[in-house]
Amino acid sequence: MKLVIQEAPSLKSAIDSIASLVEEGVFEVKKDGLQLKAMDPSQISMVSFTMPKSAFVEYSVEEETKLGLDISQFVNILARGKKGEKAELTLEEGRLVVKFFTDKRKRTFKVPILDIGSGLSKELKIDYANYARINADALKEALKDAKLVSSHVRLILEPNAFIVDVKGEGGDVRAEFEKGDEVSEIQTAVQTKATFPLQYLEDIVKAASGSSPVTINLETDRPLKVEYDIEKAKVVYYLAPRIESE
Repeated sequence: MKLVIQEAPSLKSAIDSIASLVEEGVFEVKKDGLQLKAMDPSQISMVSFTMPKSAFVEYSVEEETKLGLDISQFVNILARGKKGEKAELTLEEGRLVVKFFTDKRKRTFKVPILDIGSGLSKELKIDYANYARINADALKEALKDAKLVSSHVRLILEPNAFIVDVKGEGGDVRAEFEKGDEVSEIQTAVQTKATFPLQYLEDIVKAASGSSPVTINLETDRPLKVEYDIEKAKVVYYLAPRIESE
């Protein structure tokens, strides 16, 4: 196994999307790319990460393998990669070798591979008919506003608007986005809504950058599905709702 990324910081940015939710996980090194599916420790959310072969400048996999890793340790090591350095992942004596290098310099880290099972094999099978596509910064700002008054947030999708609605002891906050610069697409025939833990939503969108689009798939009182691309990788999250009585 030999995987090489042109710019080391881009690998760290991609793996950040996992680290926000998962403490340990099993990476599957397949012929067509790098994959991971994992639940967070509380079993409230799930992440599915895919980084295709095309994201690497060199991708050599003779035999598909699984790598159980401490995600936070992995990210801390990847954070040492500098702009202008390539990042290389190989295996040596049961450890993952992370090498940062240029033509004149190289640094090598060796990470233990953990025995943490085989990981999740499948994503949730839910049909989503309703979605909004909103830029990451706009969504993050709405969640920051919501955090002022509550630990939970209700997301509402209407034919003409995506709404972040919060009611708490500290007051009410409501952000409405019509289709335009910040929301590029809205698809729903009827109003759909569900309530979710705010901290998990913040963790889910934490790695999304700037004006990059985030797709919110929303069905009434069903798990939320959030998707976005980061550094040529694709990440999909599922988050369980809090069922409320009217």
